[in-house]
Amino acid sequence: MQKKNAKKYAGLRDEQFSLVEHYARQHGINSKFLLVFTWIYNNPEGITQEFICKRTYSSKQVIQSIVKNHMRKGWLYLETIPNDKRRKLIRMTELGRKEIASLVEPLNIYEAKAFSALTKEQQKAFLEATQIFTETFKELIESYRVDD
Repeated sequence: MQKKNAKKYAGLRDEQFSLVEHYARQHGINSKFLLVFTWIYNNPEGITQEFICKRTYSSKQVIQSIVKNHMRKGWLYLETIPNDKRRKLIRMTELGRKEIASLVEPLNIYEAKAFSALTKEQQKAFLEATQIFTETFKELIESYRVDD
């Protein structure tokens, strides 16, 4: 039964990922770009490159490329962290927020509406179960090593 339920959950999760990929393609972008900009947009106080790398499992080069490209467009800027001059926060300009809002805000609204389809008890159980599942899955994936 566990294996059957795990497969069912994986199928549902994969469908969610596919829906986000489809949404991104409809807007002429890829899901990695959408994921990165969702993190930046939803953290208006700024977010570090290291944080985005960890959360998206992207290389520093990928994130740097996205940031530099969109700094040239006037969408992003870097702000030095006062107590750590070596690290910088990635922040959105007003132009960037305006451009990205049309992509991210609908997703935020859709997720909130989908979540509100659950009762308060279901929401609490869903969050608790998802957190446990995610932490365990992350530990297992991160402990996996390919033999050289």
